[in-house]
Amino acid sequence: MTGFQKFRVKNAMMLSNGIANLIGVIVVYFLTYSPESPMPAHIADIGRTLDSVFLPLAFIVGFGATFIYEQPIRRFLDMKYREEPVASDPTQKAQRRLLNEPFFLIAVDLGIWMTAACVYPTVFWIFDAGRQAMREAFFVSFHTGLITTTVAFFVFEFMLQRRVFPVFFPNGGLYAVSGIFRISIRARLIAMLFACNLIPFISILLDVRHLSTMDQDPRILLSDLTSSLYTEALIFIAVGAWLTFLVSSNLTRPLRRMTGVLRGVRKGRFEDKVVVTSNDELGYAGDVINEMTEGLKERDFIKDTFGKYVSKEIRDEILNGNVPLDGELKEVTVLFADLRDFTSMVEKTPPKEVVKIINSYFKEMDEAIQQYHGLVLQYIGDEIEAVFGAPLFRENHPTLAVLAAQEMRTRLEKVNVDLERAGYPRLSHGIGIHTGPVLAANIGSPDRLSYALVGDTVNVASRLQGLNKEFGTEIIISDATRARVNGAFPIRELPETRLKGKSGVFSIYSLG
Repeated sequence: MTGFQKFRVKNAMMLSNGIANLIGVIVVYFLTYSPESPMPAHIADIGRTLDSVFLPLAFIVGFGATFIYEQPIRRFLDMKYREEPVASDPTQKAQRRLLNEPFFLIAVDLGIWMTAACVYPTVFWIFDAGRQAMREAFFVSFHTGLITTTVAFFVFEFMLQRRVFPVFFPNGGLYAVSGIFRISIRARLIAMLFACNLIPFISILLDVRHLSTMDQDPRILLSDLTSSLYTEALIFIAVGAWLTFLVSSNLTRPLRRMTGVLRGVRKGRFEDKVVVTSNDELGYAGDVINEMTEGLKERDFIKDTFGKYVSKEIRDEILNGNVPLDGELKEVTVLFADLRDFTSMVEKTPPKEVVKIINSYFKEMDEAIQQYHGLVLQYIGDEIEAVFGAPLFRENHPTLAVLAAQEMRTRLEKVNVDLERAGYPRLSHGIGIHTGPVLAANIGSPDRLSYALVGDTVNVASRLQGLNKEFGTEIIISDATRARVNGAFPIRELPETRLKGKSGVFSIYSLG
């Protein structure tokens, strides 16, 4: 930010108030100026003397009151420009002062011009100027106050939204500041109605009343009235067009920002933020949109993170509520894989290298399982537990499990090629596959849950995996799984065996 920009932000409200008062004085001057004023010369001289004293004094009082009121605001800006840390209390005080400043300045302006409405008639009364001069002095000051405060209302808002609020509220949140007055959209529209209708109407009434008191030929009065109405119409059309620009800009600019952000959200972009520069309904809506995009961004992050634990297809089904997670009995195929002789490698290899090796193995195995729509439930040391057919059911889950086991065997060879190239020993693993019923549910404490399978099917699959050591095989499937794959794979029958903790014998098969 350049030095001029800093100066403009720091003095925006003071300069805006001065401009609004200057506009009010100029407009009323053109509305009331008449080269053929019936006012006596000595009374006109008194009025000009009052103007030369009161008008500079009014501007000095206005600037002085603004400067005193803005002290917390100016201290905040000085610290910000010097890049010094600003504590919470001074920041909040400056923000409250800034949000309330339009109301304070409007009250100051009204006070100044209502004072004029009392001072001018009083002075004219002292000098015995007559009721007509006193009445005219009162209404001129009153009229100036109305026009000044109306113009100031919209100028303040325009300057705050365009110049000042982005510095004080870079992240929005104006609506959350307590202890302030709020300018609602309804208040803006009422002020607009007042500016574009009532003030011109009052001006015309005052003009008509003024001319009606003059003792002149009716044709001359009608000509003066026509000329005055033309002048007033041009002035109020120009001022009305300017105020319409300010109001429309203050209302449509935040709406354009909101629609732009919402279009981005519709396309999946959550980085854009609404620049909030008001504490009305539009500002509140902008803050809500920003909170919504932040929530959607967080949800998208969680969704992507969740996708690292399950396949994207399963993730989307769960997030869409299509998969019940409170417990259901399902027929699934469970796969266990366990590395062989990995403990001895851990003893001989630095820990960081062990982590690198096992992560490369898990990466390939996980991709093989996901390739065939399986879900890795957990890693237990160097063991993998995976399920096919849950939480998203697939009719051919036994076939998918066997295909995944074959792919795991292929990918293990790829891992071993890389390990041998790096000078590490080869890895070997055993895989056990069994099909049967399980209870699938979110299981755990209220603070920490995991999707898990409970049932005898899980235990059998784990026992089958362990039998690979006994039979010197790599992949063993149960008879239940073999029956479901319908001879689609080359298998070799192994001797019937007993499983630890199970009664009876089991028919098992080695996958060729």
